[in-house]
Amino acid sequence: MERKNRKAILSALAAASFAFGLSSPTVGMAAAGDTIRPVVTLFEDPLVDTAIDLFAPTIGNAARAIGGIDLAALNHSLAVAPGGLPHDNLVASEPVRAAKPNNAPLGDSVFGTVAIPFKHLAALNNFAGPLAEIRSGKSLDCTAGACNAAESALATAEAKIAGASMRDKINTINYTVNHAVRYASDMDTYHMTDHWAKPSEALLHEQGDCEDYAILKMAALYKAGVDLDHMTLVVLFDQQRHFYHAILSVSVNGNNLILDNMRDEVLSDKRLAEYLPLYSIVAGRGYLHGSRDPHAQAVATAVPLAKVVPGEGEIH
Repeated sequence: MERKNRKAILSALAAASFAFGLSSPTVGMAAAGDTIRPVVTLFEDPLVDTAIDLFAPTIGNAARAIGGIDLAALNHSLAVAPGGLPHDNLVASEPVRAAKPNNAPLGDSVFGTVAIPFKHLAALNNFAGPLAEIRSGKSLDCTAGACNAAESALATAEAKIAGASMRDKINTINYTVNHAVRYASDMDTYHMTDHWAKPSEALLHEQGDCEDYAILKMAALYKAGVDLDHMTLVVLFDQQRHFYHAILSVSVNGNNLILDNMRDEVLSDKRLAEYLPLYSIVAGRGYLHGSRDPHAQAVATAVPLAKVVPGEGEIH
């Protein structure tokens, strides 16, 4: 491509970014060299080609507990006792805060952000193994009579939701995985700082950290008939608790429903204003996220994405 043609494309992209309100240095974040920066920096050399590319219960009783789930009751608000859930360093004992009214224009992606395709996202390598296993359809298989408690809980849940509504499937899987798997850091389980476990690994160990919960829920919903293109693994910054976190978002009739190991209740993303997405993965495709809200908290604007480890504590 000739340089003048590339510049013409970039000029059009830059104009579009300003038209969408992405000109503020605190919003519209994307990555250059996996470092979060304002997306407009990608419109400048020497990153021309990259810019064009961008836009072209306990484990022991889990199985028994799931058998008694009232699907209708799960459609209502669940009362979660403090300390009763697996967690990421902190227990979600505080009440969920509703999103604050905001007159700023929102994006059309999860949590009202702008999502920008980015196929060079380093986390795609972390997710490749788990995704391949999910697509194989065998990630939740176990030998009859030899399933552990976590595997048995999921098998019971899958049988229970056969033919159920989408909302019942989502509620049941979120509840089941939260109670069948206990929270543990990757260092405790795999003796490394960051490991994205395959569903079979999380079930084998009966424990995992936040992205492992999200991946296992994705596998269970995929087995239950949910399209992978409707499920988004989101790595984010929790502005209330000040740590990196990962959740699964499922798109249902234009709404983003959040499956979170911090709570049993499945909430709309509109009720989780404290969650600020950094990047996401949909069926193996990577996206970077930014906010059009000029008042959004500028978080980790110079932190390499490769060093963002979900569940590993506060930003200092």
